[in-house]
Amino acid sequence: MEAQKNPSTMKTNFRITLIVWLFSVIVFSGCEKAVVYNGNVNVVLQYHQRPVPDIPVYYYAGIPLKDCSGNTRYQSMQISAADGSATFRQLTPGPYHFTASGFLKETNKMMRADTDITVRKRYRDESNYQIGLSFVEFRQSLNG
Repeated sequence: MEAQKNPSTMKTNFRITLIVWLFSVIVFSGCEKAVVYNGNVNVVLQYHQRPVPDIPVYYYAGIPLKDCSGNTRYQSMQISAADGSATFRQLTPGPYHFTASGFLKETNKMMRADTDITVRKRYRDESNYQIGLSFVEFRQSLNG
């Protein structure tokens, strides 16, 4: 003989299942979703520990692209502020190369600084990077 299911037991089991399902939907829908934040990179230019203003700061992401003349194509440029800083906002995770070069009046020479950085994937808004670039003399050979 087959055991018959009690209708009141089935109704109770259905209610419990429904309550657990509703509770799960409410709890898990309120959970914070994983958000990948982009990075902000603040570059500070210095020469002998003093800020260097009015110098262009460039960056490219990943592998550098070259134009038809063989010059590197940069994705963005900013001029350094009075405190020597230039901030690049909302950079997606990945490798970047930053470079700055220009004529430094106090040395009466062309100066250059560059560095590489990897913006990491973050799940909280903690993706800020501070880079200090110190200028060195830029020597370019002139063959002619």
